[in-house]
Parts: sequence; structure tokens; C-alpha cells
Amino acid sequence: MKMTFSSHEKIAVFSCKGLGDGLITLILSHHLSKRHRVTTFHPFLQELQRWFPHLPLQPFPSCLEEFDRFFLFYERTPWMKKILSTCLLHYRSKTTILNPIATSHRDYPYWEEGRFDGALSFVENLTIFCRDILGIEDSHRENGISIPQGIVYRKYAKRITLHPTSSRRGKNWPRSKFLRLADTLKSQGWDPIFLVSPMERAEWPESPLFPNLDAVARFIFESAYIIGNDSGIGHLASCMGIPTLSIFRNKRSSTFWRPSFREGVVLLPKGRLPNLKWLRWRDKYWHWEISVCDVIRAFNQLCILGHETSLSSVLKKVNIIG
Repeated sequence: MKMTFSSHEKIAVFSCKGLGDGLITLILSHHLSKRHRVTTFHPFLQELQRWFPHLPLQPFPSCLEEFDRFFLFYERTPWMKKILSTCLLHYRSKTTILNPIATSHRDYPYWEEGRFDGALSFVENLTIFCRDILGIEDSHRENGISIPQGIVYRKYAKRITLHPTSSRRGKNWPRSKFLRLADTLKSQGWDPIFLVSPMERAEWPESPLFPNLDAVARFIFESAYIIGNDSGIGHLASCMGIPTLSIFRNKRSSTFWRPSFREGVVLLPKGRLPNLKWLRWRDKYWHWEISVCDVIRAFNQLCILGHETSLSSVLKKVNIIG
């Protein structure tokens, strides 16, 4: 059943706190902004405001009364619980709740209206929601990113961004393997450079210091490729059209959370380890099944994809602004 809107409503969209969550949430904000005034709330996404000039980004609302409608992406964090309880108490008829998880309705105490399918990516699910529920017929996998003038697409043809961290250590391919991967890529004539947040540089002193997320975005956009763990940085590269290789620990997570704004490559463990309930070997030791050679082979596939990715094909999807 499609939702009905009044003309030019003022809409608040509340994203989960991750970078990837925020970038995917902007698919909804971008599509709604074609007919309405939309503000997206996220803890730190405002650092990318100049990349999304038509989509106001704010860290937290000072007042909810000014909005006509609310969209919330559910997560169990203090940031979201406070907004959720307020909207359900005072604005239930104006509130739409979406639950972005691969397994629908698990550990979820409220009704939700996204009807997300774990067999599809989050990006695909949200695109379908915009089309089938919101009635936006020309919905597509774009979040409205605009490239600031003076930033050159894949300017450094040999530079590979390596992102060795993520939101949880259990999702990370080991440091020792990332270092061997960097050495192998160097021996093949590439220029691999690690990228981590300032809080992670103690463990990764090889990474240059980036002052903010805007600087990170520019660095990625001017790199030729990115190789990294399941993380928001992969989604940032994907929405920019940078060929992306993502290392995932299991198929279910990769199906739903893979960077899929553009076509990329996903590398999974071979699945030979047993996952006995009381041992969980596959969850704990999945990285044993992905070698440096496996990543190099997957990267060679990515290079083929990268040769087919041109600036002109990307510019059909994004804007260049002053």
C-alpha cells in the first residue's frame, strides 16, 4: 500500500549511527527531497555537507514540532531510542519505522514498514521501498551525492586505498595480512595507502592523518580502487563510483550490507570451517579462509571492472558542483 503525502511536507529522516547507514539512508532523503523539504539527522554525517548541498544534514534536532512526518531507521542505541520514544508517544500517525537488518523482525520490539528482504542489499531494499511504498516511480540507487569542483575522479591511477578497520573487530581481516597485502601490491607497481580514523592510528601508524570526513571523501574519490573490510568506507567509495573490493565474514552479511551503489567485488571465506553452536569456529576464525593470494585474485577481477568504469559513466549518476 502506497503512502499518501501532502504537497511540500517538512520531513525528518533519522539514520542509524554508522557511516554506511547514513549514506544509504540518504537514498530515502534524496528521493523525498524531489517533492518535499527533508532534513537528515545523523551523528557526524554533516562533515560531508558540501557533497550533499541539497540535503540538509544535522547531528540532532532541537525541535520536532516543526516537522510534518518522520522516518526512523531503528537501532538499539540511546541516540535512536530517545527519538523513537518521542515520536511514538507524540507523533505516531506521522512516524514510519524502518528496520535495516538482514533477518527481518529479529530482536525488534515495534512494527516496521520497510518490509526489507534479507536476500537483497540494503540499497536495493530502500530503492524498492521508495518505489513501491512511497510511490516514487523513478527511484534508483542514488543518494544525491555531488562532487565538489576541483576534485578529480581517480586522479591517482596507481593509488589503492586500504581500509583495514570496521565498527567491530570481529569483522576485520587481520592486520598482518593487510600488511602483506600492501607489500604484494607495492611489488606489482601499485601505491597502497592505509586509511583509518584518528582514533585508530595508534594501531595503524602507517595511515596518514585525515582531519575530517570531508578529507577522507576527497582521498577516496581521487584513488583508483579501494580494498577494505565490511564498513561504511566501502559504501562511501561505492556511491562515488570507485571500484570497491569488500572482505566479508559471511554470506548473509554480504548479501544485505555489501556496497551496492555501483557494481563491486565481494570476497567471502570458503566456508570449510564448521560452525558448531558451542564453538562458533566459523564466526571466530573466518579470516583463516581468506589468504593474501585470495585478495589479490579478487583485486584482479576488480581491475577488470575498474577498466570498464569511466568518469563519464559516473557523471551520469552524480553532479559536479562549484
